[in-house]
Amino acid sequence: MKRRLVGAGIAAAAMLALPSAALAQGVPPGPPATIYGSISGASAGQGVIAIVINGNTSTVCGAGSVVSDSGSTVFVVDVVSDSQRAGCGANGRTIRFYVTPTSPTTGGRLANESATWTGAGPKQQALTLGAALSIVKPIPFVASDGTG
Repeated sequence: MKRRLVGAGIAAAAMLALPSAALAQGVPPGPPATIYGSISGASAGQGVIAIVINGNTSTVCGAGSVVSDSGSTVFVVDVVSDSQRAGCGANGRTIRFYVTPTSPTTGGRLANESATWTGAGPKQQALTLGAALSIVKPIPFVASDGTG
């Protein structure tokens, strides 16, 4: 009889711990913001990376793509919330957009425009790409230790 009471006590403690464990994990996380719109200077097939700026730090918070839709070049990217990934979407944070390069010999490009996180759901934003970023290639150094 004593074993049954101990077993029932352990089972009850486990059941009481489940809600607090679920709350500690943030279940369910907040939904993402879906940012979409026209994009000038990009080609279908390029990737779009959403970077959220939080003070002096930045976090990659979403990836999407550029597509052709009835002759127009458009993009769509889901930007996750701070409850999904620390440092991501929260009210007032700035979202910058980086478009991946078209070949390994050209740099990607940042959009001239940015967006502000205002919550989950769809948000339309037209983008125009800026100049290509430079590709930095590391140069190997040869040690000069005095021997030789």
